[in-house]
Amino acid sequence: MATTVFASETDIQAWLAPDKIQVDDANSEKANIEATRIIKGQLVGFFEPLVMESWVDPDHTPEVIRGIAGRLTAAFMHAAIYSEESDREISAYSQWLYSEALIMIAQVEAGTLVVTDDDGNPIDTTGSGLLSFFPDDTATAPAFTVEQFFA
Repeated sequence: MATTVFASETDIQAWLAPDKIQVDDANSEKANIEATRIIKGQLVGFFEPLVMESWVDPDHTPEVIRGIAGRLTAAFMHAAIYSEESDREISAYSQWLYSEALIMIAQVEAGTLVVTDDDGNPIDTTGSGLLSFFPDDTATAPAFTVEQFFA
């Protein structure tokens, strides 16, 4: 079973100098998986689960999310490759990419950065942060009580 990742090699390479780091599946897979996990963890309560489950690969992932994933993956790769050169300090560029990605996630959650589908239509977030359970706070009467007996 293939692991879901949001960023393509092109999305990642856009943030790394090709003469210094050439992105391929082998050297980007671990970082890309971690970037995808972070994005899912941050946005799981914002988008409906079925929407996020439809993002099965870069071709089916919205451009904004791919951009975030590309930045995060590049940050992880850059930090790993250059960590030995600076006594385990994270490079300013790696940190900038990481911070930029997290800012973009916060902007998506705030609604100032809109995630659109392939046709340019905003992806519905009307269920943002809400789980689909009933009864909820809007129910007029309890569905059952503690004293109620079920046989």
